[in-house]
Amino acid sequence: MNHIKLDNYSINYQVFFKKIKHMYIRYEDNTIKITCNKKISQQTIESFMFKHKKWILKYHSIEKYDLYNESNMYIWGKKYSVVVDENIQEYIYFDHQYIRIQDTLFNTKKIEKFYKSMVLKEIQYILDLDKYFIKQYILLDNVTYKSQLMKSRLGSCIGNKRIVKLNSLLARLDKKYMKLVLFHELSHLKVSNHSKSFHTLLETIFPDHKYLNKSLKKEIKRFVY
Repeated sequence: MNHIKLDNYSINYQVFFKKIKHMYIRYEDNTIKITCNKKISQQTIESFMFKHKKWILKYHSIEKYDLYNESNMYIWGKKYSVVVDENIQEYIYFDHQYIRIQDTLFNTKKIEKFYKSMVLKEIQYILDLDKYFIKQYILLDNVTYKSQLMKSRLGSCIGNKRIVKLNSLLARLDKKYMKLVLFHELSHLKVSNHSKSFHTLLETIFPDHKYLNKSLKKEIKRFVY
């Protein structure tokens, strides 16, 4: 791991050497990564980073949240303190003031199960409110809804099996983002690809999807997992 100081920030970065002509920079796994030819000097690499300082600091300055922070965790976009409560019957319980956990040993599988259940409950709530509107455009019969923590996507749809799956990460974000992802995946029940027909349908049932999608991308980058 290498280090460079940009303004008042100490930045960690990694360098990957490949047989390429140009130099590239990306932000991945909470780290700045540089790809370049092995003949490129350290001085040239750092000059390149100074040139892209504004871009680097934009990512570095984003506050990061741990999915399983022992002090506080997020539910629907709000941060709540975590307290140990040996009297609760379940491993984790949310009383709308605190996130209560039975002991100090964090069981990440049980915590994620808790978030999955919140996602599934919210799916049902949204459908109860909007199903008659959605049914004008999409057949909702015999759909199975699932949730799990996913690394590379926020949702998926298996159209031929009529399975819609949402990332349990969404229970940590504002509810508007979950509705966006849900409507996106529901649209795939009718249009499997991302063609013009798909975007027309999504625009019809969720007009704010373009605006929200931009802010959603920023929000998910805050979580480290």
